[in-house]
Amino acid sequence: MVWLYIFVSLTVASVLGSCPALSKKPFAVPYHQLYQTIEDPEVLQFLNAGLQMLQRAHEPLEFSVNEILLLQSKKNERGHRYAIAEGFSLTEIVDAEAGIFAIYISVPPSHREFYPLLAHEIGHLKQPSLIDDWAMEGFCMLFSEDLCDQQGQDWSIWKRRLHADSDDPYARAYHRALRLK
Repeated sequence: MVWLYIFVSLTVASVLGSCPALSKKPFAVPYHQLYQTIEDPEVLQFLNAGLQMLQRAHEPLEFSVNEILLLQSKKNERGHRYAIAEGFSLTEIVDAEAGIFAIYISVPPSHREFYPLLAHEIGHLKQPSLIDDWAMEGFCMLFSEDLCDQQGQDWSIWKRRLHADSDDPYARAYHRALRLK
Protein backbone atom coordinates (compact mmCIF):
# COMPACT_ATOMS: atom_id res chain seq x y z
CA MET A 1 0.00 0.00 0.00
CA VAL A 2 2.87 2.37 0.79
CA TRP A 3 4.33 1.69 -2.68
CA LEU A 4 1.03 2.64 -4.30
CA TYR A 5 0.98 5.93 -2.36
CA ILE A 6 4.56 6.70 -3.38
CA PHE A 7 3.84 5.82 -7.03
CA VAL A 8 0.73 8.02 -7.13
CA SER A 9 2.55 10.88 -5.40
CA LEU A 10 5.48 10.72 -7.82
CA THR A 11 3.14 10.50 -10.82
CA VAL A 12 1.14 13.53 -9.69
CA ALA A 13 4.35 15.46 -8.96
CA SER A 14 5.80 14.67 -12.39
CA VAL A 15 2.60 15.64 -14.18
CA LEU A 16 2.28 18.89 -12.25
CA GLY A 17 5.96 19.62 -12.67
CA SER A 18 5.75 19.23 -16.45
CA CYS A 19 2.77 21.57 -16.85
CA PRO A 20 3.75 25.11 -17.71
CA ALA A 21 2.80 27.50 -14.93
CA LEU A 22 0.47 30.32 -15.82
CA SER A 23 1.98 33.67 -15.10
CA LYS A 24 0.38 36.75 -13.66
CA LYS A 25 -0.84 39.17 -16.34
CA PRO A 26 1.56 42.11 -16.65
CA PHE A 27 -0.09 45.46 -15.90
CA ALA A 28 0.84 46.79 -19.37
CA VAL A 29 -1.12 44.03 -21.15
CA PRO A 30 -4.76 45.08 -21.56
CA TYR A 31 -7.33 42.42 -20.71
CA HIS A 32 -9.23 42.96 -23.96
CA GLN A 33 -6.22 41.67 -25.91
CA LEU A 34 -6.42 38.30 -24.14
CA TYR A 35 -9.95 37.20 -25.04
CA GLN A 36 -11.70 35.98 -28.19
CA THR A 37 -13.21 38.65 -30.44
CA ILE A 38 -16.83 38.31 -31.57
CA GLU A 39 -17.23 39.48 -35.16
CA ASP A 40 -20.57 37.91 -36.16
CA PRO A 41 -22.46 40.45 -38.38
CA GLU A 42 -25.83 39.68 -36.75
CA VAL A 43 -24.36 40.24 -33.30
CA LEU A 44 -22.70 43.50 -34.37
CA GLN A 45 -26.03 44.71 -35.81
CA PHE A 46 -27.69 43.94 -32.46
CA LEU A 47 -24.89 45.77 -30.63
CA ASN A 48 -25.29 48.86 -32.83
CA ALA A 49 -29.09 48.82 -32.47
CA GLY A 50 -28.67 48.58 -28.69
CA LEU A 51 -26.24 51.47 -28.53
CA GLN A 52 -28.56 53.62 -30.67
CA MET A 53 -31.52 52.74 -28.44
CA LEU A 54 -29.51 53.58 -25.31
CA GLN A 55 -28.34 56.91 -26.74
CA ARG A 56 -31.84 57.85 -27.95
CA ALA A 57 -33.85 56.88 -24.90
CA HIS A 58 -31.38 57.29 -22.03
CA GLU A 59 -29.21 60.34 -22.74
CA PRO A 60 -27.00 61.59 -21.34
CA LEU A 61 -24.53 58.73 -21.13
CA GLU A 62 -21.69 59.11 -18.65
CA PHE A 63 -19.11 58.97 -21.49
CA SER A 64 -19.24 59.24 -25.27
CA VAL A 65 -19.13 55.77 -26.80
CA ASN A 66 -16.99 55.72 -29.93
CA GLU A 67 -15.86 52.11 -30.04
CA ILE A 68 -16.98 48.86 -28.44
CA LEU A 69 -14.68 45.86 -28.40
CA LEU A 70 -16.96 42.82 -28.24
CA LEU A 71 -15.38 39.72 -26.73
CA GLN A 72 -16.30 36.32 -25.42
CA SER A 73 -14.62 35.88 -22.05
CA LYS A 74 -12.74 32.86 -23.31
CA LYS A 75 -8.96 33.15 -23.58
CA ASN A 76 -7.43 33.62 -27.01
CA GLU A 77 -4.00 32.21 -27.90
CA ARG A 78 -2.19 35.02 -26.11
CA GLY A 79 -4.49 34.80 -23.07
CA HIS A 80 -3.60 31.16 -22.42
CA ARG A 81 -0.25 32.31 -21.02
CA TYR A 82 -1.87 34.07 -18.09
CA ALA A 83 -3.84 33.13 -14.99
CA ILE A 84 -6.95 35.15 -15.87
CA ALA A 85 -10.63 34.42 -15.44
CA GLU A 86 -12.99 33.09 -18.08
CA GLY A 87 -16.77 32.74 -18.29
CA PHE A 88 -17.84 36.19 -17.05
CA SER A 89 -19.91 39.02 -18.49
CA LEU A 90 -19.06 42.66 -17.87
CA THR A 91 -18.48 46.06 -19.42
CA GLU A 92 -15.00 47.54 -19.08
CA ILE A 93 -13.86 51.11 -19.60
CA VAL A 94 -10.79 50.77 -21.85
CA ASP A 95 -10.23 54.49 -22.48
CA ALA A 96 -12.97 56.83 -21.23
CA GLU A 97 -11.51 59.91 -22.88
CA ALA A 98 -11.39 58.21 -26.30
CA GLY A 99 -14.79 56.54 -25.70
CA ILE A 100 -13.48 52.98 -26.00
CA PHE A 101 -15.17 50.18 -24.07
CA ALA A 102 -14.95 46.40 -24.00
CA ILE A 103 -17.95 44.17 -23.48
CA TYR A 104 -17.20 40.61 -22.40
CA ILE A 105 -19.89 37.94 -22.71
CA SER A 106 -19.61 34.59 -20.94
CA VAL A 107 -21.22 32.47 -23.66
CA PRO A 108 -20.90 32.22 -27.46
CA PRO A 109 -23.45 33.86 -29.79
CA SER A 110 -25.16 30.50 -30.37
CA HIS A 111 -26.09 30.20 -26.66
CA ARG A 112 -29.69 31.07 -25.76
CA GLU A 113 -28.60 33.57 -23.09
CA PHE A 114 -26.16 35.43 -25.35
CA TYR A 115 -28.46 38.24 -26.50
CA PRO A 116 -29.99 38.92 -23.06
CA LEU A 117 -26.46 39.10 -21.62
CA LEU A 118 -25.22 41.36 -24.41
CA ALA A 119 -28.23 43.67 -24.05
CA HIS A 120 -27.65 43.84 -20.28
CA GLU A 121 -24.00 44.80 -20.80
CA ILE A 122 -24.95 47.43 -23.41
CA GLY A 123 -27.14 48.94 -20.68
CA HIS A 124 -24.05 49.39 -18.52
CA LEU A 125 -22.71 51.86 -21.11
CA LYS A 126 -25.17 54.38 -19.63
CA GLN A 127 -22.91 54.72 -16.60
CA PRO A 128 -20.01 52.25 -16.81
CA SER A 129 -18.16 53.59 -13.78
CA LEU A 130 -20.90 52.32 -11.46
CA ILE A 131 -19.85 49.04 -9.90
CA ASP A 132 -21.97 46.98 -7.51
CA ASP A 133 -24.92 49.33 -7.90
CA TRP A 134 -28.20 47.42 -7.77
CA ALA A 135 -30.25 50.30 -9.17
CA MET A 136 -28.00 50.17 -12.25
CA GLU A 137 -28.40 46.39 -12.44
CA GLY A 138 -32.17 46.83 -12.39
CA PHE A 139 -31.93 49.40 -15.19
CA CYS A 140 -29.76 47.01 -17.22
CA MET A 141 -32.24 44.15 -16.74
CA LEU A 142 -35.10 46.33 -18.00
CA PHE A 143 -32.97 47.61 -20.87
CA SER A 144 -32.07 44.04 -21.80
CA GLU A 145 -35.72 43.03 -21.84
CA ASP A 146 -36.71 46.05 -23.97
CA LEU A 147 -33.85 45.66 -26.45
CA CYS A 148 -34.39 41.92 -26.88
CA ASP A 149 -38.10 42.54 -27.42
CA GLN A 150 -37.39 45.28 -29.98
CA GLN A 151 -34.82 43.13 -31.83
CA GLY A 152 -36.86 39.89 -31.73
CA GLN A 153 -34.50 38.02 -29.40
CA ASP A 154 -35.84 35.61 -26.79
CA TRP A 155 -35.72 36.93 -23.22
CA SER A 156 -38.05 34.32 -21.70
CA ILE A 157 -35.32 32.34 -19.92
CA TRP A 158 -34.41 35.43 -17.90
CA LYS A 159 -38.04 36.37 -17.33
CA ARG A 160 -38.73 32.91 -15.84
CA ARG A 161 -35.61 33.10 -13.68
CA LEU A 162 -36.41 36.60 -12.39
CA HIS A 163 -39.95 35.61 -11.49
CA ALA A 164 -38.99 32.23 -9.99
CA ASP A 165 -36.37 33.31 -7.46
CA SER A 166 -37.30 36.29 -5.32
CA ASP A 167 -34.03 35.91 -3.36
CA ASP A 168 -31.86 36.48 -6.43
CA PRO A 169 -30.39 40.00 -6.16
CA TYR A 170 -30.86 40.54 -9.91
CA ALA A 171 -34.54 39.59 -9.56
CA ARG A 172 -34.95 42.07 -6.70
CA ALA A 173 -33.20 44.80 -8.71
CA TYR A 174 -35.36 44.02 -11.76
CA HIS A 175 -38.63 44.16 -9.81
CA ARG A 176 -37.56 47.35 -8.05
CA ALA A 177 -36.76 48.95 -11.42
CA LEU A 178 -40.13 47.80 -12.79
CA ARG A 179 -41.92 49.53 -9.91
CA LEU A 180 -40.00 52.77 -10.60
CA LYS A 181 -40.58 52.66 -14.34
